[in-house]
Amino acid sequence: MRHRKDHRKLGRTAAHRRAMMRSMVTSLFATERITTTAPKAKEARRMAEKLITRAKKGHRAHNEGAASVALAHWREAGRYVRSTEVLRKLFDQLAPLYMERNGGYTRIIRLDHTRVGDNARMVMLELVDSEISKKPMIKGASAGAVEAADGRAAAKGAKGRKQDKADAAEAQPKKEKKVKQPKVAKEKTAKPAKVKADTKKKDSGAGKRSAPKKSG
Repeated sequence: MRHRKDHRKLGRTAAHRRAMMRSMVTSLFATERITTTAPKAKEARRMAEKLITRAKKGHRAHNEGAASVALAHWREAGRYVRSTEVLRKLFDQLAPLYMERNGGYTRIIRLDHTRVGDNARMVMLELVDSEISKKPMIKGASAGAVEAADGRAAAKGAKGRKQDKADAAEAQPKKEKKVKQPKVAKEKTAKPAKVKADTKKKDSGAGKRSAPKKSG
């Protein structure tokens, strides 16, 4: 059960975790796209969307002439966004962009690589409908080409990917198998029979000499 479990601790102390979230949210509003791990992105998204909602309320109050309410929202957002330039961008540029959108200001895109060292899953956290998110993530490709490629990939599905792999395997040149030539049996030539001289008998006969007879 997840009773009293409100957030991920991310292996850090409370002060370290708050400082990290403030830094990540400030970078997200400044660059409109950041790359981080999946658990960090999910925690930063919560804070970012709450700040955008607060900025929308402050922007609306400012347009209606409620300066004190707008100032209160500005100060509350300033607790997390420590850069004045980024805070001004949040209220003046990003808040009007999402006035007609009820939530869902960010998206998380999973990347195809992991972090070197601990193999952590890397994701991309970006703002929806911003200038950066409209640009393609693939260098040298137009936005229409990227969307078309995504549509084709989604339409193909798993079967299409398997067929592509099979086609690629067929297109690769096959290695020629080496034909083993049959071994030719070598003809054995008859060796000439060795003629053994009967030297043993001769030697034995020559070695035994009769002793000379003694005369009487």
